[in-house]
Amino acid sequence: MKINWCGDSCFEINCTSRDKENILVVIDPKEGKKFDKADIVLQTHSKENDFKTGSQFVISSCGEYERKGVFIQGIMSFQDDSNIIYTLEVEDVRICHLGYYKKDSLNEEQIKEIGNIDVLMVPIEGNKTINHSEAVKIISLIQPSIIIPMCYKKELLEQFLKAMGEKDIEPKDKLSIQKKNINSSEEKAEIVILEEK
Repeated sequence: MKINWCGDSCFEINCTSRDKENILVVIDPKEGKKFDKADIVLQTHSKENDFKTGSQFVISSCGEYERKGVFIQGIMSFQDDSNIIYTLEVEDVRICHLGYYKKDSLNEEQIKEIGNIDVLMVPIEGNKTINHSEAVKIISLIQPSIIIPMCYKKELLEQFLKAMGEKDIEPKDKLSIQKKNINSSEEKAEIVILEEK
C-alpha cells in the first residue's frame, strides 16, 4: 500500500484487493486536480461532485460500505458542519481519516466505532479543524501505530511535533506500508511527514 498526501486533507491510497486488483482511493479530492482514475472517493466535508465519473464509487455520508474488498465506515462527527470521520480497511491495514474534525475530544461511541487503527490522518490546523494540542489528545484516545498530520502550514507542524515530543522528522514523498511492518500499539507511534504531491 502506498499513501500520498495531496495537501490539506486530500490523500491518495494505492492498494490491492484480496483478488489482487489495484485500487485507488482518494479522500477529499482537491479542486482542480484530476482524480478520474480513482475507484473510490471519500468526501469528509465537501459535497460537490464535480470530479465524479461513471465508474467512481463516491461516499459522502455515514454508514458502512464495501467496494472491491475495501471496507469503509463513515462515522458522525457530531459537529455543526457535517464532517465525517472515515475508517478504511484494506490489505489488513486499518486507516482513520478525521476530515475537518473540530471537537477537542471524541465520545465513547466514536472511539468504539473507530476501533483499532494502524494509520491515523489527523488535522492540526486549528481554525477549520482541531489544533495541534487537541490533536495530541485525540491521538492518545485512538492510539494509532502511525500518525500522518494534515491541514497545516510549516509553523503549525513544528508546534505539533514539539507537543508530541519530536523534533526534526525527515519528510517522505510517500508512505509505503504492509501490515507485517507496522509496530504494535504498545510501542511509541511513528509520526510520518509526507511531502505534498
